[in-house]
Amino acid sequence: MQHTDRMAKAMLCALVLFLGLLAARAFLDVTAGPVRAGNYDYIQYLGGFVGHAGAAMVLLDTRNGDVWIYGLTEQTVIYLGKLTQLGRPLGRGTDRGPSVPLSQL
Repeated sequence: MQHTDRMAKAMLCALVLFLGLLAARAFLDVTAGPVRAGNYDYIQYLGGFVGHAGAAMVLLDTRNGDVWIYGLTEQTVIYLGKLTQLGRPLGRGTDRGPSVPLSQL
């Protein structure tokens, strides 16, 4: 009987401690501190893909708009080109598309 009583008291103390930590965390509002700027903060990850040739990721250099593909299985780097109008929201362009469907061209 004493063994079960000690076990129940230990479990209740652990439960009270756990609930106390949860309540204290909510009152203290724990947030992350300031993050140190890294060397490559201007690189943004756009996506990645895996195919029969291997895995790669697409990265954007926000300083000048260059888009690169970095091969992960075979260490290759391919320059795709430059994005234009960096920092502006996407919108409808002023140029008009073809007046006939592309299937009829």
